[in-house]
Amino acid sequence: MYVMEKFYFKSYDRTVGSAGNLEELKSEMSRLSREYPGSVDYHLREGHIASWLNYIGEKDAAESLSGVTDAATALKRLGATGGQGGRRGQMKGGRGMHHPGRPKMHMMESDTQK
Repeated sequence: MYVMEKFYFKSYDRTVGSAGNLEELKSEMSRLSREYPGSVDYHLREGHIASWLNYIGEKDAAESLSGVTDAATALKRLGATGGQGGRRGQMKGGRGMHHPGRPKMHMMESDTQK
């Protein structure tokens, strides 16, 4: 049986979320947009989420995230509900887009990053 590689959201070398399919990704992005918004935004800006969606065969979802750099827009484009709802000013620490750690994504060895 073939097991697809999960997408891992990390912050400070700690896994803060993971998803194994599109529905789980939308759910985790919604939750993390409130708890760790910098992690979601980082992965969007770097193209990690779109690359993973392509990898699992969700080409339309990946294309819908082209140029998207924030969780609220990504959730709207993916048709998810319960996102951040424009509450960007209410992030932890009141630091807006700033995220002090550099979140990471585990990728398969054959995958390459930009």
